[in-house]
This record gives sequence, structure tokens and C-alpha cells, in this order.
Amino acid sequence: MHGRRPATAPETLRNALATRLSREMTEAERHGFGTATVWLTREEADLICEALRMAAGSDAARLDFLDRCTAALTAHDGTVRHWRMSIDQDGVMLDAASAMRRDGFTADGHASCRSAIDERMDELESARSEPAEDWHIRERRPTDRPKRA
Repeated sequence: MHGRRPATAPETLRNALATRLSREMTEAERHGFGTATVWLTREEADLICEALRMAAGSDAARLDFLDRCTAALTAHDGTVRHWRMSIDQDGVMLDAASAMRRDGFTADGHASCRSAIDERMDELESARSEPAEDWHIRERRPTDRPKRA
């Protein structure tokens, strides 16, 4: 048999639940609400909880891996690195740069990749609360020179 494999019972339940939740939310938004109340069976609630646990676990493992990589590099060469995340018109970047970069500028940043991501998320959330016409994502890039006083 070629193509997709047949759906298993949990997969079918997962798809049906996703469709129902999406439909309920769309209906609530149509009426001007930002939330929807949905009654779940025990099986559906367990399915959602398991999916959240799996997603949180895999993300945590990935972020831990990134922090372990920078710790291993520091142990190897003695260079302390700081995590930075930038979002601009050219794309999204998460990197761990040494405290003193080649261009002579010190790298601002965080000891953990989580902190760098959280900082950017907080910035964007706060920017969303400002009026839309006054808000533009423009972030200082590592190649930008500091502003002169």
C-alpha cells in the first residue's frame, strides 16, 4: 500500500478532537468572543494532557541540549558565550556569541537560551499592546553600530 498509512484509533480521535475544537473556537470568534467553552470526555482530556506533556518535554530537551552545547564549548576553549535572539526583516536568529566579538563590540545576551527567547517574547507581547500604527519590529542587529549621543 502506497501513500499515507491508515489512521489508528487514537489518531482518528485526535483529528476529530482538533476539528471540533477548531470549529467551536471559530464559532465563538464569530460571535465576538476570544474564548470558547468546550465539554470534553475523559479520553479527550487525557489526550490533550498527554500532547501537552510530550510537547513540553521535547522542547525542554531541545533547549537543554543547546545550553549544554555552549557549556561544552566554554569548557573546551574557555570562552564565555551569551545567548541572543533577534527578529528582523531578514529572519529569526538564535545564537550564542562570545562575550567579545570579532568586531570589537561586546555581545549582550543571556546565560541561557531560554532567557534570550523569553526576553524576545516579552518584548513582542509588550509591543502588541501598543497601537498597531506605532509598532514596527525593528531590532538592533549585531552589525549595527551603537547610536552616538
